[in-house]
Amino acid sequence: MAAGLRPTLSTDDVPSVGGDMFSTMRTAFAVQRGLDGGLRSRDLLEFTTVDAARSCGLDARTGSITPGKDADIILLRTDDPTVFPVTDPAATVVSAGHPGLVDTVLVAGRVVKRDGVLVGVDLPALRTRLLESRNRVAAAAGVPLDGTWRPRPVSD
Repeated sequence: MAAGLRPTLSTDDVPSVGGDMFSTMRTAFAVQRGLDGGLRSRDLLEFTTVDAARSCGLDARTGSITPGKDADIILLRTDDPTVFPVTDPAATVVSAGHPGLVDTVLVAGRVVKRDGVLVGVDLPALRTRLLESRNRVAAAAGVPLDGTWRPRPVSD
């Protein structure tokens, strides 16, 4: 940031966090606090929204709530005991946000999750397809699914 660059965060690779953007933001915030504490909660939110859209060349379409842009919006419950009472919304999202708080999701203005439930998704059928896919990929790679698999050491 001192050089004028804005970092971004993603969940493409999640071995150290829970695979959700809330955990990713919280981990980055905690690490930075341990170094010099130079980040604010608002910075982390910008890394995951405006800055992420800019880094992908999509900032004219998304990344902020602006007239004319796609309405990609996540609404969180604020009455949940894990975050209530909310005093600083940005700090609450970064320090205590979790997927269980996601109440409503709009993608390009279309509601895809409402009241914590996916809209128009046959979840049992999706779970079946995901398990079949996982099993097929693991079998093709020779990876047992019983927790015994370990990566082979890299040889020189």
